[in-house]
Amino acid sequence: MSIEFTSVGFACEMTDDIVKIYTIEHGLIEMKNTGNLELGAWYDITESEIEPFLNFDDKRCEVWEDDGEVFAKVLAIGPNHFSLPKDIRIKYKYAVWSPFLKFLDDGDNLFKDNIRGGDVVEIIVKYSRSEKHLFKIVDLIKEDYTCQAAYVRMAPWTVEFIGQKMKEIAYPRENSIALNQYAKIKNENFVVGVCINAEYNNVARPKGRNFADGGKEKCSYIFTPTHGLCRWVIKDMKVDVKGPSVSQPAEYNVADDMFTMDKRLGNWVSFCLLESSTYRKKQHNKKTVALLHSTATKVAELQDPPKETRVVDGQIEMEASFLFGNVILETDENRLIKDWQIRFKGLSTDAHFWDPYLGRIEIYPNNAKLILQTIEAHRHNLDPQEAKKLENEAIVVSVTAIVHRNFLENFEKYPTQGVFVAKSVDTICYLNGGRLIYQK
Repeated sequence: MSIEFTSVGFACEMTDDIVKIYTIEHGLIEMKNTGNLELGAWYDITESEIEPFLNFDDKRCEVWEDDGEVFAKVLAIGPNHFSLPKDIRIKYKYAVWSPFLKFLDDGDNLFKDNIRGGDVVEIIVKYSRSEKHLFKIVDLIKEDYTCQAAYVRMAPWTVEFIGQKMKEIAYPRENSIALNQYAKIKNENFVVGVCINAEYNNVARPKGRNFADGGKEKCSYIFTPTHGLCRWVIKDMKVDVKGPSVSQPAEYNVADDMFTMDKRLGNWVSFCLLESSTYRKKQHNKKTVALLHSTATKVAELQDPPKETRVVDGQIEMEASFLFGNVILETDENRLIKDWQIRFKGLSTDAHFWDPYLGRIEIYPNNAKLILQTIEAHRHNLDPQEAKKLENEAIVVSVTAIVHRNFLENFEKYPTQGVFVAKSVDTICYLNGGRLIYQK
């Protein structure tokens, strides 16, 4: 079998002609047996080649062979039904899941009868392929109380629950500056945001206004979910070649770091929001929105950003995703229309989803049409048995998000309009198993 990917996995089953290797990314892969392969051994798979993965040792998934059968020791978890809504609770009833081996067969009820939902337990499984599972639980070892169990807790039911509740999670809080631009600014609080525009018109310097901190014609803009849009104004800095003095301290040379205009774009930073001294003195006379009278200060680059950003043609791009069905792309009545020329006109112009780091992201009708047509065509082509099996499976849509061209105008109406918009649909797949429906 010729494959176009590279992966790592362990041999679970083999004959004289074929070997079946389990990989976390692609599940069970069937390949030609090249000889000298061993059950339970780890292999590096490159295209159509299989090479031993020497000295591979992952304590989170220990694998071995015993009397012709393959066993593994992993951490696993079951759902806590008391913390899940009814639809998810029913869907995942008695499920057992491992991050490495996915859903496990608990046919002997070892997990169900002995482990509380939500507890992480070290178990032993054996390779035992059935219609729904690849591995069967054969023994329970001990409950894991260490911090190592954290990665196990992001099970499919948890991810699906978070996806359903993403608006509640990401929507600005009542007392946040993002929702209320007149809220009191606490400049001692650090927040995290991304520089979405490195050099743009400074809105605090329109004609007729003379804010001290808005004196520069251009500034950078940072977006953060808690504060929304924030200005980042950096004064011109030069090195004092004569050295510092009491009256003239040395200034920081920023020529080679991320604080220069051309190096800010796409950077994730931590910062505090500071009101201008001019505004503080005059605030008893007239109130203005935070975007006009405050700037980012104590800005520092994050070493471990929450999202990967890329700059394409001077514009930042980031991946974002949502659960299909949890976002309203059209009305139920519009969905019944067969003619897409007519149906397209009825697609929502207010379609959007929420991201914990980017806030509200707009979905325009062209992308909504692609999503709907793709998923409907996929479901139409499924055989009845498979369609029944997959009808309640969650589908994830991943998009490339960019900054809206009218981000300043949109922010005036935030959160009823987003600062970000979906540029393109990248992938559509099932949450469980990752089966692809669409890839750009």
